[in-house]
Amino acid sequence: MRTPHRRDISARQDLLGRELRQLFDDYTQEDMPDELQSLAARLQAAFEEREPDADAKAEPKKD
Repeated sequence: MRTPHRRDISARQDLLGRELRQLFDDYTQEDMPDELQSLAARLQAAFEEREPDADAKAEPKKD
C-alpha cells in the first residue's frame, strides 16, 4: 500500500468540508420548534444576565 500524497489528503479534506457545509446549510434552513426556540431565548437571557467576572468574585471553597 502506498502512502497517500499530501495533495490527495487535501483534496479529500476539501471534499468532506464541502459536504459538511452543505449538510449544515440544509439543516439550518429547517424550522425550529416553538419549545426549542423558547428554551434558546431563556438560555440566552440567563447568559446575558450573568456577570462576566462572577467566577472571579466568588468566595473560594473551604476544604
